[in-house]
Amino acid sequence: MQQFGSGFFEQSGVHWSINGPNFFANSGAGVLPPFGNADPNSGLRTGFGFGGGGVSGSLGFNFSQGSSRTITSTTPSITTMDGYPGSINSGTVRPFVTGVTPVVGGFSYGQPARDNVSNRMFQAAQQTQATEQQQRAQANLAAKQAKAAEAFNRGVDAEAEGNLRKARANYRRALAAAQGPLRQQIIQRMNARGWK
Repeated sequence: MQQFGSGFFEQSGVHWSINGPNFFANSGAGVLPPFGNADPNSGLRTGFGFGGGGVSGSLGFNFSQGSSRTITSTTPSITTMDGYPGSINSGTVRPFVTGVTPVVGGFSYGQPARDNVSNRMFQAAQQTQATEQQQRAQANLAAKQAKAAEAFNRGVDAEAEGNLRKARANYRRALAAAQGPLRQQIIQRMNARGWK
C-alpha cells in the first residue's frame, strides 16, 4: 500500500513591545497555520530594539513559507513457527442474504459448513501440516534405524575380530535405537554372549 501527500504553508507576522516608567505594552507574533505541516523554526526572524529617555522597546518581523511532499509505503509481513501456516487477508465484509436453506424433519439440504471456502482452505492447511509432520517423523525414524544398523554392523565386525568389549558397546548403542527384526538380532547376539 502506498500513500502520497503534499502540503504548503505560508506565514508572516509582526510583534512589538514598549516599556516605560509605569507602563508597558506588547503584541505577539501571530499563530502558525494549522495546515501544511508548518515548521515553527523555519523562515526569517528579524527585528530591532530601541531605548532612551526611560522608554525602551522592540519591533520584530517573521516570514516563513514551505512545502512538503510525503510518500509512505507499507508492506505486510508475517512470521510463524516452523510447520504452522500463516496468512494475510485484506478485504471488506458486507453481510447480506444470498439464499435460504430449508430445514425439514431435522435434515438440511446441502452442507453449508463444508461448502464454505474458508473452511475448506483451513482443512487443506491442516491436512498439509499433518502430512508434513508424518513425513518428518518417518524420516527421523529411518535415520535412527540407519544409525542402529551401522552400529550393529560394527559390533558384528568387532565380534569377528575378537574384540568383545567393542562389540558389546556397539550392540548396546544399536539396541537403543533399533526396532523390528534388527532389534531381535541384536538381542539374540547379546544373549548368546550372556550380555544384558
